Amino acid sequence: MIFYLHGFASGPGSTKATAIAAGLAGDGIVPVRLDLTPGQDGFERSTPSSMLAIAEKALAAAPGPHAIVGSSLGGWLAALAASRNPSVTRLVLLAPAFRLHERWRARLSPGEIERWQREGSVEVHHHVTNGPRRIGWAFFEDASSWPPFPVVGVPALCIAGARDDTVPLEDVRAWVDRTPGARLEVVDDGHELTGSLPRIVALTRAFLLDSPRKRAR
Repeated sequence: MIFYLHGFASGPGSTKATAIAAGLAGDGIVPVRLDLTPGQDGFERSTPSSMLAIAEKALAAAPGPHAIVGSSLGGWLAALAASRNPSVTRLVLLAPAFRLHERWRARLSPGEIERWQREGSVEVHHHVTNGPRRIGWAFFEDASSWPPFPVVGVPALCIAGARDDTVPLEDVRAWVDRTPGARLEVVDDGHELTGSLPRIVALTRAFLLDSPRKRAR
């Protein structure tokens, strides 16, 4: 079974999730697109731990083996899930948000971090509602408790944009270099990768449908 994990301030109906689902439909594959921040206040109360728990609950409830496609924050969470769940045997990571906590800390000033902690939440742009929503301080605090580069031992395809100004290509390359079985495909795109959807769908489909038996021939 294939699961899709969306990115930060996004949802299971995102452009990439929809395109990949459509690309696999011809092969009779229907990815399970998880909502990692369910409920009216699910986003504000969410943390990496709560999102990972949703993914791991879905993994435990479905027969394996499993593959996970994850975008941005969902890519980092997918790698975390694979590091903890032997049922995950393949990963596709789209602009995976490695070093999440470190990058947020570097992007915000000390005053902004202090204000976020004092007020309990901060306003961000939410892609699903196309407007502002608030994310709780627990998100930032919890992110520091997880490894920036999860240790993964399964085949992984990473697709990253050469012009990504959110997750530096160097971060993705650093994870690939230390992860046996991982390979990196660089596209001429930014973090959203929407200009490269046909190539992303083709690469994802080929990788997920490539069986060990085929590679042994």
